Amino acid sequence: MNATITLREYLEKGKIFVIPNYQRGYVWGKKSKKNALDAVSYMLVKSLIPGFENNVPVFIQGITVTEKDKEIILIDGQQRTTFFYLLLKYLGYSGKVEMKYDIRDESNKFLSELDINETDFSENTEEEFQDRYFFKKTLRTINENLEQIEKEAFCNYILDYVRFLYIDIPDDKATKVFSMMNGSKAEMKSEELIKAELLRLASLNDSDFDKKEEKEKNAIEWDNNMLRSRYAREWDKWLQWWNREDVKKLFKCSNVMGYLVSSYLQTKELSFDNFKNLFLLEQNPIDAKKTFDGLRRLQKRFEDAFNNRKIYNWVGAILRIGSANEFIQWYFVDDNKPSDEDLENYYKWSFLGLTHKEIETHRLALNGDNDPNDNDKFDVKFDELYKILESNSLYNENSEAAFRLLLRLNIDEDNKQEEGFGRNFDFSIWDRKDYRGRSLEHIYPKSKVLHKELKDGNRIIKNGKEDIFGSLPKKSDGYIARASCRYFENSDRIEASEHSIGNLVLLYKDDNSSFNDSSFEEKKSMFFMVPDGKDKKKKMMFKSRHLLHTIYKFAQSEWKGEQIARNKYQTLKEFREYYGK
Repeated sequence: MNATITLREYLEKGKIFVIPNYQRGYVWGKKSKKNALDAVSYMLVKSLIPGFENNVPVFIQGITVTEKDKEIILIDGQQRTTFFYLLLKYLGYSGKVEMKYDIRDESNKFLSELDINETDFSENTEEEFQDRYFFKKTLRTINENLEQIEKEAFCNYILDYVRFLYIDIPDDKATKVFSMMNGSKAEMKSEELIKAELLRLASLNDSDFDKKEEKEKNAIEWDNNMLRSRYAREWDKWLQWWNREDVKKLFKCSNVMGYLVSSYLQTKELSFDNFKNLFLLEQNPIDAKKTFDGLRRLQKRFEDAFNNRKIYNWVGAILRIGSANEFIQWYFVDDNKPSDEDLENYYKWSFLGLTHKEIETHRLALNGDNDPNDNDKFDVKFDELYKILESNSLYNENSEAAFRLLLRLNIDEDNKQEEGFGRNFDFSIWDRKDYRGRSLEHIYPKSKVLHKELKDGNRIIKNGKEDIFGSLPKKSDGYIARASCRYFENSDRIEASEHSIGNLVLLYKDDNSSFNDSSFEEKKSMFFMVPDGKDKKKKMMFKSRHLLHTIYKFAQSEWKGEQIARNKYQTLKEFREYYGK
């Protein structure tokens, strides 16, 4: 059963606290590279002493155990339990409390024989055992901070006012839960400290609290406790949201709080000290509430983007092909939130290869607000990319340019769905690095295309046997040109080849492998078949069938040279119109 209990209730279970052999040693007292205060000092200075002085409860991180008849096996909570054991010994606690390390005899001996009036806990840099070194360091830190405090009153305070979630799980799940929790512990540390500090400061009393009547004091205390509980629940909702698989996949961010806390810090490295120095330096409830409100508004921006299908798709694409950190700052964090039109333009221009700075320069240029000295790269990048896409050897010369264009075309088709409200694009095709990753597929198989050339007066047939392009023009050097087809649209003439953008679509790599060198008709049949579980080939369900642009190409009734050339012409025409050229 899970419940919030006091430290006194925890101790009065009357059982031995056991540190299992898979736990690391006691290390509270060691300073983190990112935080000025070690865990012991933080617990005392930031939580327990202020709580005692203001007579308010202190909520600490939950403790996960396996409870048996005579023992409590500590899965998560060893460091905190050991700290409170040492603290209570220092304060002269008379109740029974016993700790036992499964495999560390020297640690057991130190704890069982500990007598504050007799034990020497001065520093010994040559201490042989890590646990004993940090046990002593913790005791020195406790003494430095509590030497002048009224020990009996402070002891009673922590027994009744320190509260935490007590989680009891079955013994057979203990090691698995430990591995899961231990794997995220280092990553969570800064965010957990920030949360604790925000909750502590937000619930502090005003400076004139002592002047108020007792009835008014009780009302204020009640309000503060309610505020702290509301903040804690809200923070935990944010934490849960950022750890959803679909959220992590869209934002490509595995931090336990996603982009929320790190982007709120803007250019500063994520650490407790950086956060405190920027937002909580005055150590007052006003700054804490203001900061929490700022985080709340930022979180809403992230959630709103996730819940709007078109914005979801634009943001997802930009995070994969653009300047992710600069974009997050520009779209989510800056005070003046960009419009949907600004975001769509950012998306479009990112696909030209413009950097964040170049996008901003072009946007200002369009609005007439740019500095004349700024170099607008829009036209240059457009011309460069258009020339690349025009090549009949695109597949061999610059497959990445083809990948990006086809990604954008598929996303744009999703954004047209649901009467213009869009459909969430599945970015797994872009993110996966294994066999399910992305691939370029030749709609008409390249291995079947006939290539001819004249050499020394002899006709030589190369590669495939199917002449899908018709007559081949002769070049001035005597060779016949590479297989191509001329397609006329008004006065425009397009020459295409099987390696041009006109014959390429985006697929998942394993779908591509399933096609092998099948004909267009065979590919089409395989692509749209419904699996029935009998025919081996029909057991396949093409993941690529969510790619709408790809579907439209395979839905054609015929696919030969003329269709390839026409598709190339139409794709390049769309590209020019898309960018206003």
